[in-house]
Amino acid sequence: MAKIKSKTKILYLVTQSQWGGAQKYIYDLVNNLDDKKYVIEVGVGKPGKADWLEALEGRGFKVHRLKHVVREVNLWHDFLSGIELYRLFLGCKPDIVHLNSSKIGSTGAVVAWIYKKLYNRRLKIVYTVHGFVFNEPLSFLMRKFYLWSERISGLFKDKLICVSEHDKIIGLNFHVADHRKFVTVHNGIDLDKLSFLDKKEARQKLISQCKYHGACPNNLNNFWIGTVANLYSTKGLEYFIRSAKILADKYDNLSFLVIGEGALRKNLEEKIDKLNLKDCFCLLGSLPRAFQYLKAFDVFALSSVKEGFPYTLIEALAAGSPVVATQVGGVMEIIEPEINGLIVEPAKPAEFAKALEKLITNEKLRQRFAKNNIKKSEKFSLEKMVERTERVYEEL
Repeated sequence: MAKIKSKTKILYLVTQSQWGGAQKYIYDLVNNLDDKKYVIEVGVGKPGKADWLEALEGRGFKVHRLKHVVREVNLWHDFLSGIELYRLFLGCKPDIVHLNSSKIGSTGAVVAWIYKKLYNRRLKIVYTVHGFVFNEPLSFLMRKFYLWSERISGLFKDKLICVSEHDKIIGLNFHVADHRKFVTVHNGIDLDKLSFLDKKEARQKLISQCKYHGACPNNLNNFWIGTVANLYSTKGLEYFIRSAKILADKYDNLSFLVIGEGALRKNLEEKIDKLNLKDCFCLLGSLPRAFQYLKAFDVFALSSVKEGFPYTLIEALAAGSPVVATQVGGVMEIIEPEINGLIVEPAKPAEFAKALEKLITNEKLRQRFAKNNIKKSEKFSLEKMVERTERVYEEL
């Protein structure tokens, strides 16, 4: 009698539960991998209510909430997180540990390797790079700390999946791991499941959702410039705000909007107040299925100082949005300058404002970018991402 091959158990780990690129990546893989081949569980740090986790649990996937896995460097929590992860491995007995985000990517790799050696398990350790944290705007010492964390943990990882060629090159240049461990798999989206509200309805709904003390733009006919981004320093929103000030002083029919939430809300609100932008710049807060509102924007703005391969940018392409983006991470693998968007250096608000103004004043250019973007989005399909990720697992 032929022996029936058992399913491969994958344990996905991510540092935070708050919805973002890494969380969407895990959610899409969990829901689309072949369930005849894989049994999947998910471990998430910084426990909190998260719709995506509840949705996974509703579909029968086991979710482990790890209270000591936190984003910030905290020696006490980091020590306890190691114990917490070790116990999780003992209970879960995974065949593949798939790490996401830098913090758990380092701790998880070391602990998984210790567990593997102590119990003589044929465990494989995979790490997806959603942008290297040592590229973030940090102090010299913190950047060195994260770089060496990546290098040391890289010794224990079997494969590093980079979501962009840009990150792969950085990983190789900084000797994060042996070159044979690197592979590039672009993020992808399910274009068939994307449904966008039309421009008028999207704008009406966004106005009704505004949480910034009623300061939301109330003119449906204004020129809207918007983005979808958590309120983190890596998203460069302070530069977006400063760009908005430059443009608001020249034009009186502009509205600027950010869909997203995060720890920098108060800081960003103070900047908006200080620059007298309360009447035209709105922080909308987090909204479910944020992509459905993208047609509300006449221009999509990505002002990040660090990115991996941003899902929201692919979604903006699929919505036919003209784009101004910064030259970070895998952005240049999505946007071809003057073909389907405009690219500027990060942290340069005057240059960012100049690029936005070019689109504000040139309707034909916006239309050309919109047309090219819809076609370009077809290159980044979820089906390709899942297929290539499965190939990585099979080759381990």
